[in-house]
Parts: sequence; C-alpha cells; structure tokens
Amino acid sequence: MTLDPHDLMGHLPELRALAARLARSRDEAEDLVQETLLSAVASLGQLRQPEMTGAWLLRILRRKWYDALRRRPREQAGAGPEPAAPEVPRPPDESLRAALRALPPEERRILELRYFESCTSAEIGRLLGKSPGSIRSSLFYALRRLETLCRPEADR
Repeated sequence: MTLDPHDLMGHLPELRALAARLARSRDEAEDLVQETLLSAVASLGQLRQPEMTGAWLLRILRRKWYDALRRRPREQAGAGPEPAAPEVPRPPDESLRAALRALPPEERRILELRYFESCTSAEIGRLLGKSPGSIRSSLFYALRRLETLCRPEADR
C-alpha cells in the first residue's frame, strides 16, 4: 500500500493536539504542524510501515519540537544586546613579553607552539618527544606561572 500526501490529513487532529500541548502559542503550534507535514511529505517514500503513519508523524513532530527547543537559546542570545562582560585587566604587551621571557625555555616553547602556532597537544608532544597528557599538564602549569608573572606585584 502506497501513501499519498492526502492520506496524512487524517492525522491532523492528533498532530494539532500534541503541538498545542508542546508549543507556547497557537501560532507556534501551527508552525510545528506545518513543518512536520512538509518533512513527512518529503520523506514519504521512506515510510516502511504505512499502518504506523500516525506514530511516524507524531515522532517527526516531537523531533521538530526538540529542534526548536535547541534553537531557542541561540535565537534569544541574538535577540538583544548581550550584557557587558566584566572587564578583566589585560597586561600591556611589554609586561606579557617580559613574563614570557621569564618562563623556563621549555614552558615558553610549549606556550608558543600552542597559542602562537596553534599546534595541538599531540603535535607538540611529537615535536618535543612527550605524551599529549604531559604536554597538557605542562601547559596548565606554564599558564599558571605566566598568570602569576603578569599580575601586579601588589596582587601576588
């Protein structure tokens, strides 16, 4: 038995009922039903069990709903101005250069490879003959030491 798109209309009340329970508004529910039907018509040939059309449509609707939920935070984030992040004082370039020069040569090299040359831990490990885990550990301690060196004397 082959279904045609008009056969899906018999399931419209079920789809509308579920969409109304899930959505925040009537318009959102109608959009959800419309997206579900468009998706179902596009993939009608993939339906292997026509007797399960109702369950198949409800599953598509639920997936469309989950997609909408995942998109929501991104849409809300772009909707208005973002609150200003607290300003973190940045060291002047010269104090950063001085702090880098004060690091042990191996730590300085690891930081340079990671942050100036964008190498991964595995790549740095191969270059220096160390394991990636050892490189990550060295990065952690080098960054801590660099942070301490960049901090004003009064805060140390």
